[in-house]
Amino acid sequence: MVWPEVEDSWTEEELLCRKGMFKFSKIKEKLNLTTADLTKISRDALKQNINTYETYGFGKPKGSQYIVRMSLFREFYSEFNQRKDLPTNIDLDQVQTVPKNIKNANLLLELRGYYYLKDICSFSPFRESEENIRNTIRAHEDQEQAKATLGCWYDAGKREFFVDMELFPNWFFSSVWVRN
Repeated sequence: MVWPEVEDSWTEEELLCRKGMFKFSKIKEKLNLTTADLTKISRDALKQNINTYETYGFGKPKGSQYIVRMSLFREFYSEFNQRKDLPTNIDLDQVQTVPKNIKNANLLLELRGYYYLKDICSFSPFRESEENIRNTIRAHEDQEQAKATLGCWYDAGKREFFVDMELFPNWFFSSVWVRN
């Protein structure tokens, strides 16, 4: 089998219009995807008895790397990108920094607005629970729902975790902190 060469000059659109089988490692940067993205999709598909190669156009032969059948993959990729641009993706101008005069979690709880999870988790008791928080967010397939119910979510486009301080404390103290 011959693997097509991927030209540096190709745009994302030009690549998606090509025919043939591609090694994922050769195209992932142009498509702004990671191996972890495909692995998560594969795991979810396996739970639903979906063959990713037949349905989405990508697969991983045993002991090998992901391969992409572009004729099917381009359709999957288009749908995947639409899901990535969920309304939870906020304008970074809306994200505030924690004021310097905040020295403890009690003062932090009075804040309103959007913040980076990593900034909120620099205060105890959030710091000790950061891994639990992230795992709970990752477990949600629908990040819009995570935002509404947890007050925190993952923005795939920005590759960041965010917090809505109006919703987050209630969920945290009723669900996470009581378990620790």
